[in-house]
Amino acid sequence: MRWGILVNLAVILVVSGLLLFLVFSASLERAGVAARTHQAGVLLDLIARQLTTATTEYEMWERVRLLCKRRAGVRFLLYDSKGRVLGGCGAGEGLGGPVLSVPGRRIQVLGGHLPIGMFKEATVIIDDTGEFPHGVRSIRSYLKIPPTVFEPSRRLFAAYLVITQAALLFLGYLLFHRTVIGPIREVAGIAAKAAGIAETPPLPDTLRLKTDIQRIASSLRGMVLKILEDRDKMESMIEELRRINRDLETAQQGLIRSEKLAGVGRLAAGVAHEIGNPLQIVLGYVELLDMDQDSDTRRDILSRMDQELRRIHTILERLLDFARPMPENVVASDINELVTECGSLMEGRKGYRKIEFEYVLDADLPLLETEPEKLRQILVNLVFNAADSIPESGGKIIISTRSTEQALEIAVKDTGAGIAQENLEKIFDPFFTTKEPGKGTGLGLAVCAGLVESLGGAINVESTQGQGTTVLVSVPMAPADPRNLNSAPQK
Repeated sequence: MRWGILVNLAVILVVSGLLLFLVFSASLERAGVAARTHQAGVLLDLIARQLTTATTEYEMWERVRLLCKRRAGVRFLLYDSKGRVLGGCGAGEGLGGPVLSVPGRRIQVLGGHLPIGMFKEATVIIDDTGEFPHGVRSIRSYLKIPPTVFEPSRRLFAAYLVITQAALLFLGYLLFHRTVIGPIREVAGIAAKAAGIAETPPLPDTLRLKTDIQRIASSLRGMVLKILEDRDKMESMIEELRRINRDLETAQQGLIRSEKLAGVGRLAAGVAHEIGNPLQIVLGYVELLDMDQDSDTRRDILSRMDQELRRIHTILERLLDFARPMPENVVASDINELVTECGSLMEGRKGYRKIEFEYVLDADLPLLETEPEKLRQILVNLVFNAADSIPESGGKIIISTRSTEQALEIAVKDTGAGIAQENLEKIFDPFFTTKEPGKGTGLGLAVCAGLVESLGGAINVESTQGQGTTVLVSVPMAPADPRNLNSAPQK
């Protein structure tokens, strides 16, 4: 590659040197013609002055003879009105005659025109036509410029060109090698290493690796083939992944259906368990009534049957609340007021008098466009669950509110018994409860989860057994429209 670049650079420098030589020669010729023209003009002025000052024709020709004798190399001719040569210095063959019809000075150059004429002899001719004494109509002064006049300057310039072009060739090669050839070789090495990841196909004999460019081309060819091969493999992998994804979606749908069926099974088992016990009790009381008991006993049995039937009614009512969607009623709500209202339902109630309620409310909380009835039911259930987890010795419930850029958060924290880690994943399942039999149905958190989801929010539970539980409810932040302020719930 280096020799090819060197040859190309040499050709460029040679061509540019020839052009510079031609330009220099033309400039040199122009300068020589200008100098000869000036000399011929000075000579013409001298001859014209000698002719006009001569009083007789003899004196005029005597002066002409003296000029020709004293000034070697002087060339001039005198013409009459018919274009005939009267005399002068030199023969003037092949120069033609002056233009006698037009008075004035006329300059012309014969020979010496580019591109070949500059190496031949050139002649500068100046004709001065006018009214001169003693029958002279026109005076012609001419000087010849032989090509040997410019030879020293041409040889000097040619030597200068050879030296400068050689220096430029050397420096240009060094710079080109440093800025182009070196990086190309480095790229060729990298491309060859990269192409090593695939088997490079053999090249024809006409494209054997002889230069760095060909090495790069071969390496890049191998890389391209490898990329195309990898692309085909990638497309096959993508298609395989799509198929696997479709299979996974099908399996996921099957798992969802299985989970739904399992949930229905757990729900049915919970219903059977919760309702089956009171029904068995009622059936036992019915058998006792058939034994002809006295009035007091019958009255006591009927009272107990009424309690068990009410228990069944309560279970079914909560189950319906879990399954039945509440009507949508979106109004501008004061969340802090809603929180204190729900907390006040518990404060001072029998069995909860040893529980301390604390409110940490965000004073800058804006009115929120939401469904207050759903939030009220969520808060009541959470507060009841928190109160039930606190022992008889007493404890504390902290209800807090705060707002972020995306959501409004309500936290209910208690200092109760907490929930075991293995039960945290089950607390939202219907009929799952850690309370003692008869104290809970396991539908409270399930109802809360459904209501929070209907509000577009989320519910999270964090608990440590023996230290308490924190339930965090987040609902999307939608500031209230001022036009709906009148519809906010009143305390």
